[in-house]
Amino acid sequence: MRSSIQLATLNYALVIAEEGSFLRASQRTGIDHSALSRRIRDLEYAMGTRIFHRHARGVGPTPAGERFLERLRSVLLELDNTLTLARCGTKDDQQKLSIGSNGIILAGRALDAIIEFGQSHPNVTVSLTESPYPSPEAALGATQVDVVVTSSSRFTGSAFELTLWKDTLAVVLASNHSLASRSVIEWHELHHETLLVRRGEAFQLADAVGRGVQLPPIVEHHVSAGILLRLVGNALGVALIHDRDADSVPQDAVCRKLRIGGKPIQISSLARWRPDNANPALPTFISFLRDRYSC
Repeated sequence: MRSSIQLATLNYALVIAEEGSFLRASQRTGIDHSALSRRIRDLEYAMGTRIFHRHARGVGPTPAGERFLERLRSVLLELDNTLTLARCGTKDDQQKLSIGSNGIILAGRALDAIIEFGQSHPNVTVSLTESPYPSPEAALGATQVDVVVTSSSRFTGSAFELTLWKDTLAVVLASNHSLASRSVIEWHELHHETLLVRRGEAFQLADAVGRGVQLPPIVEHHVSAGILLRLVGNALGVALIHDRDADSVPQDAVCRKLRIGGKPIQISSLARWRPDNANPALPTFISFLRDRYSC
């Protein structure tokens, strides 16, 4: 099937989805309407499923088509990035390091550390991967990243580990929330709230608050931290951030101290990497973390 599908046809499928019409897609691409329709029909036949359904106003993706097109966009973007990097080339002495993490961890001190490392080691190009798997350790096991920065102790694979820093969690609420006037909020006061988290953060929170502590209802979103905080500002729930990131809270939300039994909730960060990783940039990064941040 792969040999029968042309890259141009895949791009045409994305254009049709964006335009919602074969006619508008034909005008945009300069391809004859009937030829474009035939290409998509052949693509659907090769895939064995319908990508688009026709209606009075034009066309729209089927449920299977939506999943296919979403994945296709990311694949083609990655391909475009790969080709761009290949055209640009890199210096002979330039090293690469891929770092994986989760939403809560990648904010705060971890991001500061990565920025500092990049500035002090200009010969290392750092790429960040935010939770490409249900947990960043899965990416480590699949050798998709060189090192992960995480808070989870739930890793059973073979990896070296370095204990880093501890950050204190704070709660973000809409500015008109009934608890917004308080400077300190106890965890149990959130039991009836909807806690908005990003992918992979729920198990980190469970580790941070400890076993036996009830979590409020959780809704997981696959969005950026900025969008999540906008949802909070519009009273769709509450969220947790590092207290040192309080300045990032939008104007329609407030950041308050969070406690359990009067004690702050701290989340510990760890660095993990595979012992068989031969990337020369990896020991440089680990030494940097050990010298500046290791507990």
